[in-house]
Amino acid sequence: MKAVISTLIFSVSLCLAMSPTMAQALSNADSKRLEAAIQAFAHEPDIADVQRQVLQRRDIDDDNVDRWTRRARWAGAIPRIQGQVSWLDQRDTRNRYRENISADETGQYEPNNAQHYLYDDLRLRAIYSLRLNFDPSELLFSSSEMAIQREVRNRWSTADALVEEVTNLYFARRRHQLELHLFGDDDLEAALERRIQIEALTARIDGLTGGWFRQRLEEESP
Repeated sequence: MKAVISTLIFSVSLCLAMSPTMAQALSNADSKRLEAAIQAFAHEPDIADVQRQVLQRRDIDDDNVDRWTRRARWAGAIPRIQGQVSWLDQRDTRNRYRENISADETGQYEPNNAQHYLYDDLRLRAIYSLRLNFDPSELLFSSSEMAIQREVRNRWSTADALVEEVTNLYFARRRHQLELHLFGDDDLEAALERRIQIEALTARIDGLTGGWFRQRLEEESP
């Protein structure tokens, strides 16, 4: 059904593009020949399907701003958690020496053996901290919404450019197909040029659709 509608739209567009003089000059036989030429390519993918496939391949067919905004706001309901762990290693070492001097029975002073005191004080401590940050205003207006809007505008701009490019390629290819179908191979050089142009345009459309276009042509080929 889509192919039929697309064919009718293309036929009307082609007729409108003709000047009134040319349209009047077409005989019934020429009109039937033109219609037959258009119908010869009705099995090929519709332009709307081609455009949709190009956008899907680049993942820019989904531009639901409201859904993105809701997700950004709900993300604000989750507090931001920050944790910290630190270790304290403190060690005090002190050396002390003490020597006692005493007198014997004869009144002579003699030193006692020196006494050595070693103090080793080791202290280990672990410090844990946990911080929760929550901003209720994010539920009303997320700080990410402006970035979302910029991203959506960029996606729309990219989508418009892709749609315009693939549409121009699609109908340029169709024009060459119709010329080749209507005028045949009377002029070998012109026919060769048209075939090369068709293949080049097919390759470009196929590249934009990630191989989908040529696969569909092979599947739908009569």
